[in-house]
Amino acid sequence: MRVLATLTAAALMALAVQGTSSAAAAEEAPAVEKPRLSAAAKNVRLRTVLPGTERAISIAFAEYGRKDVAFVSGEFGLKTFDVTDVDKPKFLDHLTKQEMALPGDDPSQRFWENEDINVDPKRKLAFLAREVNAFGRALPGERPTGTYIISAVNPADLKILTFHHEGTGHTTTCINDCQYLWTAGRDRTGEATGRIFVTDLRDPRNPKQLPVNVDVRGKVGEGKITHDVQVDAQGVAWVAGDNGTRGYWTDGWHKDPLTGKSRRATPVDPVPYAGGGVPKIDMPTSFTHNSFRPVGRTLMDGPKPTRENPAGSLLLHTEEAFGSSTCKDQGRFVISSLKGTENGEGWGATPKEMKTVGVWSPDDQEGTLPGDVTCSAHYFDVEKRIVAYSWYEQGTRFLDISNPAKPIQIAFWRPDAAVSWAPYWHKGNVFVADLARGVEIVSLTKDAYAAQESGTNVQLVTTSTPKVKIRDAGRERLPLVPDPDYGFACPMVASRGGSCGPGSCC
Repeated sequence: MRVLATLTAAALMALAVQGTSSAAAAEEAPAVEKPRLSAAAKNVRLRTVLPGTERAISIAFAEYGRKDVAFVSGEFGLKTFDVTDVDKPKFLDHLTKQEMALPGDDPSQRFWENEDINVDPKRKLAFLAREVNAFGRALPGERPTGTYIISAVNPADLKILTFHHEGTGHTTTCINDCQYLWTAGRDRTGEATGRIFVTDLRDPRNPKQLPVNVDVRGKVGEGKITHDVQVDAQGVAWVAGDNGTRGYWTDGWHKDPLTGKSRRATPVDPVPYAGGGVPKIDMPTSFTHNSFRPVGRTLMDGPKPTRENPAGSLLLHTEEAFGSSTCKDQGRFVISSLKGTENGEGWGATPKEMKTVGVWSPDDQEGTLPGDVTCSAHYFDVEKRIVAYSWYEQGTRFLDISNPAKPIQIAFWRPDAAVSWAPYWHKGNVFVADLARGVEIVSLTKDAYAAQESGTNVQLVTTSTPKVKIRDAGRERLPLVPDPDYGFACPMVASRGGSCGPGSCC
């Protein structure tokens, strides 16, 4: 049974915010009752909100001496905040859409999308990936893709060093201390294969796209997609996309399982490590969105190692899909074993499937809304065996994964009209990039940690009559529609008419 959790009066006050629709918009909107999503939260408290961050998409952090800076990427461009005092954040700078616009762009339209912002902590550079439909670009016109390279030496004075044209521009990731970038997304060249585009970034003012093909997926013209790259604590770069997730060494000497010979791995000629597909019963679409392998200094963040699942043998990853409004059938969180894929089994026309260790979704969990609600696993972050996980309109969930076969929910945060996009653990707090609400900084309560310690799942409420009446905070749902290029692998906010044609999404 799916039920709604109730809130205390204090929590309701924390969730209450000013409505976002203007009087003019109200006059244009049809006079029909709009669906409402009641708020719910448990074992989580709101600390503060970063102002002016509505339509936030991704977040990164960098240290400047004793100053702690958050980089917030969104449809508005890039904003920086001093979050040294997390309860009193200070706005620093805004790299605006007008500053980012290329010839032919419409700066009144949104910047899109940069799902996973990266920052070079040494050289203080930020990287923003640009998609084909940024700034209202539409066919048959030119639709440039690539990466903005931004100087953040002074986080209060952001400057664009250059825009680097590439064959795609969905996500871009630092490789080998940001000396190279691996950029993922749909291949916009004539080859139309799933692959990673590699950029030499040793001179950030003069980046060079290299003529190499990394992690090729599918045949020419087949249109397979690479989606995101995440580098683990041992330096293995995990590429997620169509047909699963595969990891590569990008530095040092390693045995290449495809040839049986040892060679030096580089960002332009990486050595395969492990990975593969996921059984259809657990990931029906075979599309992995992003991944994480707890190993090395992050081993304590992941599940407890056992004889069956030793250190470094587990891969945590997301299937983003929308075949079930409750994520019952797809769009779930999956934990896989890498054992048996270390000899190149994940490469080839039919990648070997990894063994599934655990699966979780919000379906039939406390705090979950029934009915037609946008629900899919999206980005997640892990700290001390707790996964902070975004599930769009089902909010941000907190899972204890100490036992990878049985993840349990210990807390959740689903405020009014939430569209949870990506959460980030940072110094004991979680920064939630919410497409509708902006960046909210939350903390788990002692009850959440008590639930983790005791292995107690947040229980289902067995009565449909709430003890406290849930007050509506006045926000409207943001209507999400499939991206014209990626479909529901990358939803976007619709125009008032509810569709997303050329230039209509903003």
